[in-house]
Amino acid sequence: MKLQGARGFTQTPELGELAPRLREVLLAVLRGYVESGQPVGSRDALDLGELSFSSATVRGAMAELMELGLLEQPHTSAGRIPTDAAFRLWVDALQRSPLADEPLPALALGLAESLDDSAEALRRAADLLTVITGQLGFSVAVGRERLRLVQVHFVRVSSERVTALLVSDGGAVRTRLLDERESDQRRLDRMSAELSRLVAGLTLEEARVRLSGEIEGERRRSDALWRETLALGARGLEVSGAATAELYVGDRSKLLDQPEFADGGRLREVLRALDEKERLLALLDKLISARGVRVAIGEELGDAGVARCAVIAEQLGPAPLRGLGVIGPVRMRYDRIIPVVRYVSGKLAPALV
Repeated sequence: MKLQGARGFTQTPELGELAPRLREVLLAVLRGYVESGQPVGSRDALDLGELSFSSATVRGAMAELMELGLLEQPHTSAGRIPTDAAFRLWVDALQRSPLADEPLPALALGLAESLDDSAEALRRAADLLTVITGQLGFSVAVGRERLRLVQVHFVRVSSERVTALLVSDGGAVRTRLLDERESDQRRLDRMSAELSRLVAGLTLEEARVRLSGEIEGERRRSDALWRETLALGARGLEVSGAATAELYVGDRSKLLDQPEFADGGRLREVLRALDEKERLLALLDKLISARGVRVAIGEELGDAGVARCAVIAEQLGPAPLRGLGVIGPVRMRYDRIIPVVRYVSGKLAPALV
């Protein structure tokens, strides 16, 4: 099977579809880079992966993995480091397989005790995640208004833009201006009718969750109009409603322990994103709007300021919307941190009902 990487091959959907020697070398490089934060050479990979290959075979595999866009070489004489695409393959493989339970410190075991104050519980969860994972823990609670959608309508206002009108059962109308050049008004009307049937009677947040489920499930993939409707609808429903949000972030000094943030400019940009509440909520909103542990890596976060970061998050309950998780560099021990997030979420969610 052909893979698409940075130079035009089709990217593998699963780590298991790589040739065994490529998979073993990639995992060895991932392991070495996660532990040290430094480029991994062929000799290091041999030791870390306990590989039965020769150095020449490992070097050849590294060259192939670079062609696939899974490894990169920061300097001519340096070893290799995994790309975001490599971390994505690893995370996807982890989430398809049962994760080993990670031994947790005693301070996490009593998390569900004395949680009469939900705000205090969320703060405690953020601090616990920070301590246990060594990354930056967070928790968030978003209260959405309960008006329900009656209709969504797209109206072309220029050759390049479309307005999304969201009509609620109370008669209120919210609008969002979207860049869209392809569809004429007749096609937009058909898309409006399809989307209205899908989200009528739902709150804005419920509509987002349903739309996210449709997109993720890739239903009716052969229907081009449906795919366009989902894509345009997802953008249109990003209009902000009247919402109150409480965001708790752990000890920011944890970022100083990470070599990725040794550069002052890069650290300032990440801290700025953490301090701008609306910006951070925008990063977290989609992750905690869907059930299960979600992982966003690098550019998947959609914010250049945190493009070297990753977020692991899980929803605590859709109404009101709550979630928790961890923010850190892309170079994280996902195999250890995902089970921790899952455990803390599982302990906290029932107490917040």
